Amino acid sequence: MRRLLAVAGLCAALLGATSADAAGTIGLVLMHGKTGMPSQLAKLGAALTASGYLVDAPEMCWSKNRIFDKPLDDCMAEIDKAAADLKSRGAGRIVVLGMSQGGAVALAYGARHPELAGIIALAPAADPTGLSNYADLQRSIKSAQAMMEAGQAETATDFNDIVNGKTIPVHATPQNFLSFHGPDSPIVTIKAMMTTVLPKLAEPLLWVSGDRDASQGIAGKAFATVPHKPLDRHVAVEADHVGTPDAAIPAVQDWLKLLK
Repeated sequence: MRRLLAVAGLCAALLGATSADAAGTIGLVLMHGKTGMPSQLAKLGAALTASGYLVDAPEMCWSKNRIFDKPLDDCMAEIDKAAADLKSRGAGRIVVLGMSQGGAVALAYGARHPELAGIIALAPAADPTGLSNYADLQRSIKSAQAMMEAGQAETATDFNDIVNGKTIPVHATPQNFLSFHGPDSPIVTIKAMMTTVLPKLAEPLLWVSGDRDASQGIAGKAFATVPHKPLDRHVAVEADHVGTPDAAIPAVQDWLKLLK
């Protein structure tokens, strides 16, 4: 009888340890930037996987191939799916990580999902930082709004967008285009997010800015609008905008250890 009790106690202890390990396993959804692809975060993803984290790097609806093939809310539903896939692989806690526009979406998603273990925003930027210098984009926004008023919300057409300060053509419906650029979009600019999104963040936040990244000029002020938590960090790395994900690897690894 004593042996049976001892075996039962050992099994319970092992099951308890397994459950604790599973609960502590962190899964990360990695989101690339506008017109980027998952390969943009390949080096970071490999480093995280080698460190024992579970990683999913989906191609988002603002990629080079898909740009604006869905409205923003439906794109966020794809983050839900990636998180569910990570949980099915054994993740007990989820962190969303995004680069550039992916970073802005990670922040907006985090404002809606306080149950996340954390948010990592790498050079978060919603191009453009302001509309005043981009007449082509302003005209496209007005055109999309006019089409919406005319009942053409789902009629795909050509619009102008901005990536890293340069104008690019995108083919999308007015509804999808305005979900990213319209006045009601949660990610229209980081400046707007300072009053609509960032004050709602309840999760630990790591914000990484490159010291040669013009998009991060407002980062300090933006980070200051986030309600302070003990694990919140704003880290500067030696990088331009595109180089931030690779330069951020040590900072991301160090911060994730704090979450454990």
